[in-house]
Amino acid sequence: HGNMFVEECVKCGKQYVRDAVVGSMGLKPTGRLCSVTKARGLRACRGKLRDTILDWEDSLPDRDLTLADEACRYCHPAQRGTVPPHPSMPWCWISPPPCRKADLSVTLGTSLQIKPSGNLPLITKKRGGKLVIVNLQATKHDRQADLRIHGYVDEVMTKLMKHLGLEVPEWTGPVVVERAEQPQAQQLQCPLKEQPQAQQLQCPLKEQPQAQHNGSVLPVPCAGQAPRQRRDGLRLECPSPDTGPTPVKKMKVEPLLT
Repeated sequence: HGNMFVEECVKCGKQYVRDAVVGSMGLKPTGRLCSVTKARGLRACRGKLRDTILDWEDSLPDRDLTLADEACRYCHPAQRGTVPPHPSMPWCWISPPPCRKADLSVTLGTSLQIKPSGNLPLITKKRGGKLVIVNLQATKHDRQADLRIHGYVDEVMTKLMKHLGLEVPEWTGPVVVERAEQPQAQQLQCPLKEQPQAQQLQCPLKEQPQAQHNGSVLPVPCAGQAPRQRRDGLRLECPSPDTGPTPVKKMKVEPLLT
């Protein structure tokens, strides 16, 4: 499906191999421009760069498919004829065995289901080469393989490079986190500061005058209590602390003359 570290110019076809993942997929622009100059003093190409990751509906790149096909097939056309091994023998036309560039095809981490790229390793096999398949699950061409390794590609290639005496450089760039652990609760706790106690609005503790109406004495509500509704529709509220207690007026009630 492509290489996540490679981006390609859509104008000139120049490819750039990056140390980090390009950050997009599906042949989409990466936000960078091509810096290739054809000659000294000329302006750079400045074509838009895109990733090389293929999506399901994208076709295979022609350049990569052609290089892989040439590596599996003949390295040169067949010779027309050869000199007979003995002078008494007439000239004959003998076609030499087909030549190949690749003596060994190694498939890494693929099920070989997609055509035509999935059939390329079989071309080397038909030309007399050998086929090695490295994959966790079974593949389509397991019966044609000379060696099958069911394992992780990283582990197999690490052991192979060690056997060949080649050192794999240590990767210092960004890594993929396969598993995340939940942090402990103690790491999320911050020292709590002592919060000042909320000062509640309270009425003074002095004795409040009692409201009188028609000779009846009514209690005055204190702070913290909801105003109460009287039967005659009047509301009893606590006086504001800024203005102080509300003075009570005495009213004289006289009987009505009939």
